[in-house]
Amino acid sequence: MIKSLNERGKDVLSPVLGRYFTEFEVSSGKGCYLYGRDGKKYLDFASGIGVTSTGHCHPEVVNAIKKQAEELIHTCIGIAFYEPPVILGEKLQELLPSKNYSFFFNQSGSEAIEASIKLAKYITGKPHIIAFKGGFHGRSLGALSLTTSKDKYREGYTPLLEETSVSFPYPRCYRCPWNKDPDSCNTYCIDAFEKFIEPVSSKTAGIMIEPVLGEGGYVPAPEIFMRKLRRICDDKKILLILDEVQSGTGRTGKWFAFEHYNIEPDILAIAKGIASGMPLGVCAAKKELMAKWTPGAHGGTYGSNPVSTVAGIATLEVLKKHIHNVQESGSYALDVLRNNLKEHRFTGDIRGIGLMIAVEFVKDKDSREPYQDLVRTVMNECLSRGLVIISCGIEDNVIRIIPPLTIEKKELERGLDIFLAVLNENS
Repeated sequence: MIKSLNERGKDVLSPVLGRYFTEFEVSSGKGCYLYGRDGKKYLDFASGIGVTSTGHCHPEVVNAIKKQAEELIHTCIGIAFYEPPVILGEKLQELLPSKNYSFFFNQSGSEAIEASIKLAKYITGKPHIIAFKGGFHGRSLGALSLTTSKDKYREGYTPLLEETSVSFPYPRCYRCPWNKDPDSCNTYCIDAFEKFIEPVSSKTAGIMIEPVLGEGGYVPAPEIFMRKLRRICDDKKILLILDEVQSGTGRTGKWFAFEHYNIEPDILAIAKGIASGMPLGVCAAKKELMAKWTPGAHGGTYGSNPVSTVAGIATLEVLKKHIHNVQESGSYALDVLRNNLKEHRFTGDIRGIGLMIAVEFVKDKDSREPYQDLVRTVMNECLSRGLVIISCGIEDNVIRIIPPLTIEKKELERGLDIFLAVLNENS
């Protein structure tokens, strides 16, 4: 009998990795589709957790990778200059509103967060970094110290990084931490945050926040909260660090989610969709801040890898042709979901921005008790019908919809039809 990859993997792969599906095996991918080892075709609404922004194996990205791999795969950027990271930096600089940023390239979102933490502490001389409950910033020790989207991520690793705080709630209006009505709360969350920050502001190097809460449940922060947070950081001389590892690179219909709030960060972490699946993370910061980060204060052997940065260049060029459709596609998907699920007895909040969409499931609309078991059922039944869709949420009761940004309307419609059919059978 031929063993499954899961069975073979048990002999050689660490069991520490969590999986959405244990028996899902793929051999290839193209566009918005994955192809199983059994030949079955799957529409991908997970995008490798928001990574394959241009779809699978986009020909322009593949050709750029092939060409670069034939010319130069690696020589550490600390040894010699080469062109791809310079070009990518130039292109990213053009995308940012003020054009006043420079970049440190590494391999992952966690590394981008680590670099952001180190930069903030180094140039301010202050010890404290503040983040928000429910945020996910990575698995390495510094990033993990600011991560609270799941308690299990932190178990067994304490003590974590000293002088960090994740004690302030993320402003989730559907599940307001202060039990306020969003329509009449009169900005209670930002007033509470001002009181929270006052006694520690003089020791605080940076405040880190996801403009759209990622693994914590796909929750866009209220506009007034983000704008006031920017003003608080200015007044208190604290650096505003935005984690756009998941919400950046066009996912929300703008190049970066912070553009929806008409603010700019001091430091910005980018990864996931930036290179179509090649390992690449970016710590971006205003030039005057980067200038204070002295040579040798940070580094890495594989940072600015030629193949990964070329993939980033190609990814941006592809996305330029599609980003204008992202908000329209997202609005269409939200309308379809809200119109079809408004009477569904287990559907709580339906929210999103661009193609970063969430459907939250509850056992009862009044009590809003999270319904985790239904989410698992929906994921598995969608997979059996050829749709890959995954979960998120602090309470593990949210389905997130994150197809490639290149998705065509007919593919979006097909995926939504499968999703709705499964939900109608579980109503």
